[in-house]
Amino acid sequence: MNKCISVASLAELSGKVERIVVAIGVFDGVHRGHQEIFRQLLELAREKNAVPAVLFFEPFPKTVLFPESAPKKLTTIEQKRKLLAEAGISYSIEMPFTHELAAESPEQFLHRTFFQCKEYPQVVGFCVGKNWHFGCKNSGDAAFLQKLSREYGAEAWIVKPVWYQKKMISSTRIRRVISAGKLSEASEMLGRPVALCGTVIHGLGKASGELQCATANFIDSTLQYPPFGVYAAYTRLWNEKKCYRSIVYIGDAPTIRKNEIGRVVTEIHLLQEKEIDLYGKCVEVALISFLRCSRKFASVEALKQQVAEDIVQTNAVLEDR
Repeated sequence: MNKCISVASLAELSGKVERIVVAIGVFDGVHRGHQEIFRQLLELAREKNAVPAVLFFEPFPKTVLFPESAPKKLTTIEQKRKLLAEAGISYSIEMPFTHELAAESPEQFLHRTFFQCKEYPQVVGFCVGKNWHFGCKNSGDAAFLQKLSREYGAEAWIVKPVWYQKKMISSTRIRRVISAGKLSEASEMLGRPVALCGTVIHGLGKASGELQCATANFIDSTLQYPPFGVYAAYTRLWNEKKCYRSIVYIGDAPTIRKNEIGRVVTEIHLLQEKEIDLYGKCVEVALISFLRCSRKFASVEALKQQVAEDIVQTNAVLEDR
């Protein structure tokens, strides 16, 4: 697989890269619209004999500026890096987002980030989405970038949106359909299954004891979750290609976690290779099919019986894929 090397600024590439083309955006989800930007970026890189790079901000700008209303993430930083590498991007410039940066004018941002130092790689091109905005109060847009970049001898390509079911694909739209449980629609717009990623932590131990169904758990309040419930899924260790059939629960587990209601947990039960130790390891869970809603059971025994039925159904669903 291609490698995508992460840096915090263009300055870190001084002496390593001579010519570079850059796509700029948030790129949460790395959906089909983003993928079209990257496709054109690679074309521009070939045309300009340059190296393709992507610049995005970490954390999300809205997380810094509007923390109480910031959107949930479609992808973790690890997922984003992996998807950029798969798209053929050589470098991800992960610029720290601050209030000081947010106060910069579009001109200040472009000059400081790309052109202020002669030792920087020469930026010979940009690729951005048609609806992209930047600079203080989003006062700059793609057309402004195109105009200003000419003054620095660079070319800017403006990429039209990609559409699905007569509506523009966007991260906001994908969050909305995932929240509504429309996994197939989200997958069509992402170009891959909806996937959650996290590092496995120790749970309460009740699943392996009382339910006799050992689970690997992770908790991440920043992720965009689908409706609480049980899903047929495939799980893989982060650095491995092999996927394991899994039954996955997403929710606050009201029957088991009576004192932790509201804390969303992802619980994974592997249907194969049950001896694998996942604690402390990063895993990615691709959600394939919704099985049932989360609910509180009258007893642990009732939950145990339901889990057995869920496993049978999961095997049936994944058998057909």
